[in-house]
Amino acid sequence: MSSARRIIPAFALGLSLTLSPLPSLRAQDFAFHEVGARAASLGGAFTARADDISAIFYNPAGLAFLDGVGFKTNLTFGNRTIGATRSDTGLTFPTGQTEFRGSHFLAWRPAKGIGLGVGFYSPFNFDTRWPRTWSGEQVSVAARLNAETFRTAVAVEPLKGLSLGAALDLVSLHTSWEHKILFDLESYPLTVPAEVTSLHASRGHGVGWSAGLMWKALPWLQLGARYQQSVTIDLLGANDFVFDPETLLDTLPAPDRPFRTVSDLLDLFYAEQTVKSRMTLPREIACGVALAPLRNLSLSLDLQWDRWSQLGPWQFTSVNEGGDLNPEFTPEFREFYGIEPNYGVQGLGLGLVDTRSFKAGLEYKMGRWFAFRAGFARHGSSVDAAARTPLYPDPGFSVYSFGAGYEGPLFAIWDSEQAVSYLSFDLFVRYAASGTVTSPLPEFDLIYHADRWVAGIGLGLAF
Repeated sequence: MSSARRIIPAFALGLSLTLSPLPSLRAQDFAFHEVGARAASLGGAFTARADDISAIFYNPAGLAFLDGVGFKTNLTFGNRTIGATRSDTGLTFPTGQTEFRGSHFLAWRPAKGIGLGVGFYSPFNFDTRWPRTWSGEQVSVAARLNAETFRTAVAVEPLKGLSLGAALDLVSLHTSWEHKILFDLESYPLTVPAEVTSLHASRGHGVGWSAGLMWKALPWLQLGARYQQSVTIDLLGANDFVFDPETLLDTLPAPDRPFRTVSDLLDLFYAEQTVKSRMTLPREIACGVALAPLRNLSLSLDLQWDRWSQLGPWQFTSVNEGGDLNPEFTPEFREFYGIEPNYGVQGLGLGLVDTRSFKAGLEYKMGRWFAFRAGFARHGSSVDAAARTPLYPDPGFSVYSFGAGYEGPLFAIWDSEQAVSYLSFDLFVRYAASGTVTSPLPEFDLIYHADRWVAGIGLGLAF
């Protein structure tokens, strides 16, 4: 098969994978997941190594050293459980979800010393889902943040062994939040305060950039660095209100009729709102070193800093704030019941702090094409202990990784001695465990603990 005939179908297939939609993630930590299978098995220590197509994310400078045209898809499946235990009663509230996720990359080296690539992945996520009736429901029943990035990258090798990379990011951010609001009247107290479920859903888009550097200083030593700019995103969405009318049949006096049910009053008081918010995905810096002290043995080490304090508060504001949230709740009703719509701003501080992560990976090559890998990573909590809430408790965690891979020729079915492309096949398993952490907030004196496991596969072809 000619080079052109090989490249065109590979490019089309890779592009279709790259642009395919991703399934949603169920996770509780902003940056637990590694977007590449090979990097995941090495504990995420991939900044200085970046020797497969996922370099588009880990260090775009690595694209300059890849050959030909190639694509790679990474899929992960796992489960995470987190528990919140009341310190006074010992009662534990669990939350846990199954997760499935994918990332896709395509790269091309059109000339020596020049690399191009595109990728689609989700670097930052969290998701908490608690029982619908629990002690923290006024703070959160469910909350989710999911960032997806489409990246285009270019790398050049101006000097032998030294490469520079740059990338442009199109970022899409989705958030949702469910919590309870207690409704009561001072003038006409309810037998039991009514529970109103407040539902937020919003999304927005932003543009950012990233840069990388890689230096193959010696045959056994590589150095790498990556910088990712913070991205500020304006979100727009809706805030809706839900309650069970069958449980709100108590009656109250009314200014326009003999009585109203509590359900009628809530329908009149709460109106769906268009809401806005602003969040900033963090600036990130990673530095790494890759060593090969023996021919078949290599070691990778990374340090990474994330400025999560930039994210801002978890706050959603009605576009009508400062005006009339609901004209249907007329001045007559406001005067009669002694209340007025006051739900234009909802949210709380996440108490986020900047984090530092340490990652290490070890690879042993068995022969020319097979490799076994192990890794370790320590992620500190991104939440100030004094401000930890059920919405995003993040206890911090240690991650242990194991994996194996094959990278070598893929032979034609009709001719077992003819290599039609190079195949990259990676498997990994990761297990993470946290210690116990407490929340000292009044009424939310909870003890949090979590663990999770993830298994994944990476499959790629190069021509």
